[in-house]
Amino acid sequence: MLYVFIGCLTFGVAFSILSVFLGSHGHGSFDHGGGADVQHSGVDSADAPSPLNPLVLSSAVTAFGAVGLIAKTGFAMGDLLSTMVSLGFAGIVGAVMFYGVVKFMYGSQSNSVFSLSELVGTEAEVLTPIPKNGLGEITYVINGVRNNFSARSVNGEEIQRGSVVIIREVAGNAALVQRKISLDELGSYEIEEQNKRGSIEN
Repeated sequence: MLYVFIGCLTFGVAFSILSVFLGSHGHGSFDHGGGADVQHSGVDSADAPSPLNPLVLSSAVTAFGAVGLIAKTGFAMGDLLSTMVSLGFAGIVGAVMFYGVVKFMYGSQSNSVFSLSELVGTEAEVLTPIPKNGLGEITYVINGVRNNFSARSVNGEEIQRGSVVIIREVAGNAALVQRKISLDELGSYEIEEQNKRGSIEN
């Protein structure tokens, strides 16, 4: 069993080093403004985390090899006892990695992944002024994450920076927005309508 423990420890360490090396040279997913992954298909493609995650398995294998090696050489335990102790520690390490790291990372990822259809009806603030029949930029918060998105007015009107808008539709790489009418503006609009009706009646 001594060579089994050494092999598991070596494999676990080598796998961890390789994972770090490949991770540092990998390319992340497309960042859309605020750093959230946008699923254009309208379906969240993030899979549920599995206990067979490579991080969990490599950590458990490394723990199995390290504890087994210590139990075998440091405490002179027999093959059966050292194996049982190693399996126990491997299970504990695997559980900690799964529930403490993998599921936490999955939860964070799930909060940042959303479909474009979820944007419809969302309130946003104009970040870059939207010119008449032109393209500007809005900022919005979804799933607790702030993101930026290109936008144009539904009615083709000009919308100033800082205005609150409602996303009515997403067409291509731009959102179609409509300026949200405040209570004061609504009151002014009703007064104007009443004045118009009064003028017509007179």
